[in-house]
Amino acid sequence: MVKDEILKADLTQFAAEQQRRFEAATLPRERKERGHFGTPPAVAEFMSGMITGIPQGAVRVLDPGAGVGTLSAALCQRVLRLKAPRHLDIELWEADPKLVSHLRRTMDHCRTVLRACGHRLDYSVCIDDFILANADRPLFGPTQSFDLAILNPPYFKLRKESAHAKAMKHIVHGQPNVYALFMAVSADLLAAHGKMIAITPRSYFNGPYFQRFRKWFFDRLVARQIHVFESRTETFRNDAVLQENVILLAEKGGEPGEVVLTSSAGRTFEHVGRCAAPYGQVIDDSNGDHVVRVTTSELEHKIIRAIDKLPTRFRDLSFEISTGPVVTFRSTEFLRKERANNTAPLLWMHNVRPFVTQFPSKNGKPTHIVVNDQSKQLLVPAKRYVLLKRFTAKEEKRRLVAGIVEPKDSYSEWLGLENHLNYVYRRGSELTYKEALGLATFFNSVLVDRYFRAISGNTQVNATEIRSMPFPDESTLVRIGEDMERAVFRDASTIDQVVGRALRLPHDLIKMLCEAAK
Repeated sequence: MVKDEILKADLTQFAAEQQRRFEAATLPRERKERGHFGTPPAVAEFMSGMITGIPQGAVRVLDPGAGVGTLSAALCQRVLRLKAPRHLDIELWEADPKLVSHLRRTMDHCRTVLRACGHRLDYSVCIDDFILANADRPLFGPTQSFDLAILNPPYFKLRKESAHAKAMKHIVHGQPNVYALFMAVSADLLAAHGKMIAITPRSYFNGPYFQRFRKWFFDRLVARQIHVFESRTETFRNDAVLQENVILLAEKGGEPGEVVLTSSAGRTFEHVGRCAAPYGQVIDDSNGDHVVRVTTSELEHKIIRAIDKLPTRFRDLSFEISTGPVVTFRSTEFLRKERANNTAPLLWMHNVRPFVTQFPSKNGKPTHIVVNDQSKQLLVPAKRYVLLKRFTAKEEKRRLVAGIVEPKDSYSEWLGLENHLNYVYRRGSELTYKEALGLATFFNSVLVDRYFRAISGNTQVNATEIRSMPFPDESTLVRIGEDMERAVFRDASTIDQVVGRALRLPHDLIKMLCEAAK
């Protein structure tokens, strides 16, 4: 092999061929059960490109959940193009014996090609459970010396009683997902100022479920770059993964600075948006839970700054937000498709529209719930509420949709709210119409919708997240309700004009919000 031919070698594509061979020999169900989703070559190359420099001298690399070695191959491809000799020492972990022969084939090929070009590659393959084998390694011990960790960890939930959850109980809350445990163990094994590059679901960025993990992780590692994919389906398209993914570059023990925020429409990376934001704007610890907020445009930067200036948080107001108590599969004995003397309306997400609640809706689902002593715990009094959908698709235009339900909307003194709804009410009394209208207007604004998208990659709108949001005070919400009550139209542009004026937002931001609402 002459040097020109060596430089043309595509190590990442060689790994991709190993991935294709593995997939041809295994069932999709089997791969999904093990949480294996092979890294697309373009994604692997983009991740290796996020490394700002590969120093001369031995560089120790950790590749846990290595699969067929695509991420390590992309790193080797990066080294191949460097003129000065480099030395990579890669430790690869893979628990699935069916993958190991493909992994060794990839790494042997990388070693041969690098050696022919004057570089050196040493590697070892550990066929073991990465979490259980490393969770008890002594902190700051001799094995904790990796300069770089590159991860596409497996993705599946673990039982709370599992050995993995018990071994990582210091970061586990509820039913953990294995990918967060991979990130935590890898962080422990990094040397001071070591870097981690990980492609994972975005779900750990916010919410109570990963709060303990976020605090542990971001107390130790500093975010340097975050890449978001605008499509939830494109990144792992071949595996039919419906999950919003992100790539995080973080440094262990570094000083916080600006965070580079990048985005792409898919996995081709033909057009990558790029900007930077202050660390505290991205890793928000003002509420004590290290929420990660990703803004990739000037409008989103301005929205975050505007919301952060609001004087209070929802939980400090005299309102409350709860989740609908009717879990339908647990309540089938009380559900009815026809109205009767002993029933009340049952509202679902599809009943909620901006500012209104439409009932009934003919879609074949039960629209009534029996009222008796056994079902009373599932019902709420028929009062005025603001209803919020709990689930939307990322591709939908709106993440937040708020409607108002009035006492007269129920033919009973009770009301059933299905579990995919959140409802806002006043503690101990009833919302006034102006309060409800002000709340619904605020929730339905582009301002709040874009803010929520920045803090949440989930399709779920959690009541816990709403409680911790910055919010206008109650008098401002009433003023928003009064202005909206007088408005001729309740279109998106009018909503943001009303909210913007009440919050005294800059005129240029109001104009940008109205443009975004079109």
